[in-house]
Amino acid sequence: MRNFQKVVAVIALSGMCFAAPAPSDSDTAAKKSAKHHAAKPVKKDETAEQQDLKQTVDQQQAALQQVQQQLQQTQQQLQQTQTQLVQTQQTAQAADAKVATVENNSNLQVQKVQADLSDVKTALNTTNATVAKDEKKVDYLEHPASLAYKGIRITPGGFIEATTFYRSKATLSDQATPFQSIPLEHYAAGTYAGTEAGPNPNLSEVGITARDSRLSLRIDADAGKTKLAGYYETDFFGTSPTSNPNQTTSYTLRLRQAWARAKFANGWTITGGQMWNLLTLNRKGVDADNANVWIPNIIEAQYAIGYDWGRFGEIRLGKSLGKNMNFAMSVTNPSGLTQAAVSTGGVAGLASTGAGVYGNSVATGCTSTSANTTVAVSPANPTGVVTTTTTTCTNTPTYSTNLSPDLAAKLSYDSALGHFELKGVGRFFRDRVVPTATAGTGHNNFNMGVGIGGGAVIPVLPKKVDFVVGGLAGKGISRYESSGQYDFVVRSTDNQLQPLKSFSFLGGFETHPTKKLELNVLFGEEYYYRDTYVTSAKNATTTTYGGYGVPTATNTGCYFENLGAYQAAGHPTATALPACTGNNRMLWNAKAYGYYDLYKGPMGTFRYGVEVDYDYRTTWSGSGGTLPAGVSSLSPKGNDTTAFTTIRYIFP
Repeated sequence: MRNFQKVVAVIALSGMCFAAPAPSDSDTAAKKSAKHHAAKPVKKDETAEQQDLKQTVDQQQAALQQVQQQLQQTQQQLQQTQTQLVQTQQTAQAADAKVATVENNSNLQVQKVQADLSDVKTALNTTNATVAKDEKKVDYLEHPASLAYKGIRITPGGFIEATTFYRSKATLSDQATPFQSIPLEHYAAGTYAGTEAGPNPNLSEVGITARDSRLSLRIDADAGKTKLAGYYETDFFGTSPTSNPNQTTSYTLRLRQAWARAKFANGWTITGGQMWNLLTLNRKGVDADNANVWIPNIIEAQYAIGYDWGRFGEIRLGKSLGKNMNFAMSVTNPSGLTQAAVSTGGVAGLASTGAGVYGNSVATGCTSTSANTTVAVSPANPTGVVTTTTTTCTNTPTYSTNLSPDLAAKLSYDSALGHFELKGVGRFFRDRVVPTATAGTGHNNFNMGVGIGGGAVIPVLPKKVDFVVGGLAGKGISRYESSGQYDFVVRSTDNQLQPLKSFSFLGGFETHPTKKLELNVLFGEEYYYRDTYVTSAKNATTTTYGGYGVPTATNTGCYFENLGAYQAAGHPTATALPACTGNNRMLWNAKAYGYYDLYKGPMGTFRYGVEVDYDYRTTWSGSGGTLPAGVSSLSPKGNDTTAFTTIRYIFP
C-alpha cells in the first residue's frame, strides 16, 4: 500500500512540473512592440537575464532529475513489489499444492484406515461365522438331529398328546367324528340287546384320549447323485374285537405311512408304499413328504368335511418339468364301496363303506339262540337237559375284488405367488352276479368312475397368512372324500353298478400372528346327488325307485327315538318303528382352531391347542306316514357342536 502511495505522489509531482504556463499571444505582441519602439537593451543587462534564465532552467532540470530519480526508485520498488507479489503467489501456489498434497495424503490415510477397518470387520465376521459354525457343529454333535448308521441318516419323530373332546350330540366315537352319521334331530339310531345304542341327539358326550400320539422314523441317504428316503409313521387308532376304554384301553398300533423314494438327477422320482395319496392337496410340488403335503393341522382325527385324502398303498412316478412345474402319476390300491345291504342277493365282490379311521367290522349283527335237548340223567348231568347256544353273525365284507388299481395324475406349479395344482382320478368297478335257480347264467358287471379337481395354497402375507382352497368333483369318488359315502349302488333290476355323483370343497386361512401363536379357520362341504333308477314295471300303476336319495324312501322313523315314542305320537297299534332310510344330501362344517407354543426350542415343542367345530347334515327327502307335531318335512337334518383341547409334546 505504501509503495502504491509513493507512485501516486510521483505521478502527481511530475504533472505539476510539466504543467508550466505557455506564453500567451498578448505577451508575444508586447515583446514585438517593445522591439520596435524601445531602445536596444544594454548588453550587461542581457547577460544577467540570461544567467537568471539559465539558473532557472538548471534548477528545473535538477528538480526534474530528482523527480526522475524518485520515479526510477519508485519503479524499482514497484518492480520489487511485483517480484515479491509473484513470489508470494508462487509461495501461495506452492502452499496450496502442499495443502492439496497433505489433503491427498490425509485422504489416502483415511481410506487406508477405512480399508483396514473393513478388513478387520470382514475378519471379525469370518471369525464369528466360523465360531457359529463350530458352535453349530458342537451342538449337532451334542444334540444330533439324526443318527448316522452305515452312511444313512435316521431321524426319529412324532409327538405325545392328551386330547379332550366334547360333542353336543353323541356319536359314540372317539377323537374321530363320523361325519356321515351326525345324529338327526329326533332320531336315536341302532339297537343292541334291546337297549338304544347309537348316535343320539338328546345326549352329549365327553372323553379324554391319547390315541393320536404318533411315532415316526425318517431315513435319508445320498447314493451319488441319487437321493434316497424312507418314512414310517404309526398311531394308536387301530382296533381289535376287544378294544374298549372301560378299565384299561386296548387300542392297537396301526400303520399310517410306510414308503420309500428315490430322486434322480434327471428330475425323475419314484415312490412306493403307503402314503398320502396323490389326490391329497400339496403345499409344494407333488411329493408325499409331510412337509410337502397340506394336512389340516387340526385336532379332529377325521380332519374336515370337504377334505380329499386317503392313505393306502400307492406307486408314484414324478417328473420335474423345470424350475416351477412338476408332474406325477400313480397307481393306487383300489376299493369299491357300496351300501352295506345290497337289495338283490347273489352279488359277489363288494365291500361296504368304512367308518372313518376305525375301518370296517368283519362281523356285524350277531344274534344268539339257545335250544334244550333232553338226555339221560347222569351224575355229570343230573337235570337230564343239555342247553346248546348258537351264535349267528352277519358278515360285512371289508374287501372288494377289484379289477384294476385307481389311476391318478397331478400337475403342480410353484412360485412366489403360491402353490397351484390340477388333478384327476380314474376308477374301475366290477362285481359278479352269481348264478342261481332264478338268475340263470352268472356274469360280471363293469363300470367306471372319474374325478377332476384342483387346489392352491397362496401366501397372502408371507409366513403370516396363507389362503387354502381345494375341491374334487365326479362320480364314484366318495372313497376320497372325508365323509365316506358310497362310490356306487347295485341296481336291483339288473345288478349293474351305478356310480354316484358328488363334489367336495374346502377353503380357509392359516395364520401365524407370532412365532408362538397359530390361528386357523376352515369351511368344508360335500354334496351327494340324487341318483335313482326305476324299479317298477313299465305298466305298473305306481312308480317305484331304487338307488341313492330315493324320493319314496320311508323317513318317518327319523323323527322318533323308538317304537314307544312312535306309538305315543298317535300310532298305538304300530308293531315296529318305521324306517329312517334317507341318504345324505349335503354335509358341511366350519372350524376354528389354534395353538400356542409354551416352549419351542432345541428340545422340541410343547404346545396347547383348542378347536371348535360346527357340523351340519341334511338328507334327501322321502315319504312316510304321520309326522310329529311341528315337523313338516320328510328331509330330516342334524347338527353337532364339537370342542377339542390338546396338550402336545412334539419331538425335536
